[in-house]
Amino acid sequence: MTPAFELSKWYADCITEAGEALIIYSAQLRWRTFMIHYSNLLIHEAGQPLRSRFSLRKQPAPIHNGEVEWKSPVWKAEGRWRQTGASVREILFESATGSVEWNCVAPRSSAEVRIGKGRPYCGGGYVEHLRLTIPPWRLPILQLRWGRFVNACDALVWIDWRGSYTKQVVYYNGSHVSALAISDREIVLGDGGSVLSLDTSITLRAGALGGTVLSVFPHVERLFPANLLGIRECKWLSRAILRRPGRADSVGMAIHEVVEWP
Repeated sequence: MTPAFELSKWYADCITEAGEALIIYSAQLRWRTFMIHYSNLLIHEAGQPLRSRFSLRKQPAPIHNGEVEWKSPVWKAEGRWRQTGASVREILFESATGSVEWNCVAPRSSAEVRIGKGRPYCGGGYVEHLRLTIPPWRLPILQLRWGRFVNACDALVWIDWRGSYTKQVVYYNGSHVSALAISDREIVLGDGGSVLSLDTSITLRAGALGGTVLSVFPHVERLFPANLLGIRECKWLSRAILRRPGRADSVGMAIHEVVEWP
């Protein structure tokens, strides 16, 4: 049976050694009689204002075939993520009304993204795909923390779901691990002392979805319910250090966020 609601959302990023960051969202929403396509490209460069491009035109979704390829005819852009870490998959939530499936396609990858005729952005990358068959405004959730830390040797990804239903998912280099604490500034792993410290020095986006991510939609207040438009997010780009007992520090970059439901 075809669900009444289905959201397919790809997220991919690339962070260069210079600290430049590109984030790509590619989503398709089918809800009742609506079919909506949505793409967003965020570009952060040191000393430059954050650039954000939106499109409601249908664009090809990323292709996963050993590596991830993405092309945007609208922005004359293309990207490639060569996996250097194993994929992981989880059902984050499941009920009689729908589910949330998370597929971490490339928790660590070598990424290259080119926009138009500009120079390529090359660095460490991450790719995931979410499939929701339950509307996000009907999820039993009050707060969600998500993030990814990647360098040439390590990959750490975390999801901390809080509400009437709780779920914690943490993977380190492809293995499921526990966390004693997850906050905006640090992730404390349950392995006897490993801690990822985050500086939260660069805010990539902050505010209610109705004024940020969804503001591109005409008459957005008529299209989506108020409790979706009121969801607030804060997304950071952070320099990060993973300290592990008896081992050298692991230094890299992280993209992470906190999302709060009204």
